[in-house]
Amino acid sequence: MTTASLVITVDTEPDNQWTFPSAGGAVADLTFANTRGLGRLIDFLDGEGTPGTWLTSYSVARDPESVRALRRAMQGGHEIGGHLHAWETPPFTDADRRAHPYIYEYDTAIRKAKLHAVTRALQDAFGTAPASYRAGRWGIDEMELRHLAEMGYTIDTSVVPGHDFSSSIGLARGGPDFRRRLTASPPDPYRVGSIWEAPVSAATIGALGATAAGAAMARGLAYRLDLPSRAANRLLRAAGLCGLVWVRPLVHPRGDLVRAALALVERGARLVNVMFHSSESFVGTSPRTRTAGDVERFYGDLGAIIKAVKATGRVTPRTLSQAVSS
Repeated sequence: MTTASLVITVDTEPDNQWTFPSAGGAVADLTFANTRGLGRLIDFLDGEGTPGTWLTSYSVARDPESVRALRRAMQGGHEIGGHLHAWETPPFTDADRRAHPYIYEYDTAIRKAKLHAVTRALQDAFGTAPASYRAGRWGIDEMELRHLAEMGYTIDTSVVPGHDFSSSIGLARGGPDFRRRLTASPPDPYRVGSIWEAPVSAATIGALGATAAGAAMARGLAYRLDLPSRAANRLLRAAGLCGLVWVRPLVHPRGDLVRAALALVERGARLVNVMFHSSESFVGTSPRTRTAGDVERFYGDLGAIIKAVKATGRVTPRTLSQAVSS
């Protein structure tokens, strides 16, 4: 019997990529304390018997010290994939100096060139072509999926079921709206042409959220009322009906994270895909981990999720590529 997969997907990126380029800086101004300090996180995951899938940005792949840490992870069975922040990836445009654009805000030639640049940087750094990918700011569209296939990728993990990023502006456009992707069925991998889409894990809990059908009814009501996803989540949670939980350390109370992860397993999910940013594992490099106590909470959350799903006996830790092919 094939078990479900526990996958840890890490957006592996500079400390200050959200302040760059608004201060008028250059790529050389990016800093990498968190990626150069990945030893603790790699050792933690190894200790849990849980390989990471490190979705790595262009500038990290061009930073020798960061690459050394990630090579050690890869040699231990972890996976290296791609993560495209358009504004920190050549060829650079005027838009990159003014905003944090979504990839679909560039013309076709530029967006393909940027994807080629990050892919080539990963090949140079790690000696192998990346198979997995996550779009910066979750900005995936049909054209990007076609470009990924052309460049040899086989897996995307840029969908967050139930979440709406349309109010987060890039250059002029908002992010994607994934509210309709939360259905009565668990968010399992599915095909889009030749690419597997492996959604990030989000699950519903609460009086209605305890069952897939009830969760679908509650979320469907919110969608028909045209409520933004955050407002809908607050309303349904306050009413005790249904709370949407993104299975991501530091985002929800630990008990809710564990309940949501276990709910996915109970509902027959093939994949529990836990994401976070590399900067969230290091003190002072993320708004979520300003103090040492915040970092300890991060590790506590991550460890609790891993232990809970492994204890079911129905989940096996895998890399993203292993999970999709299993």
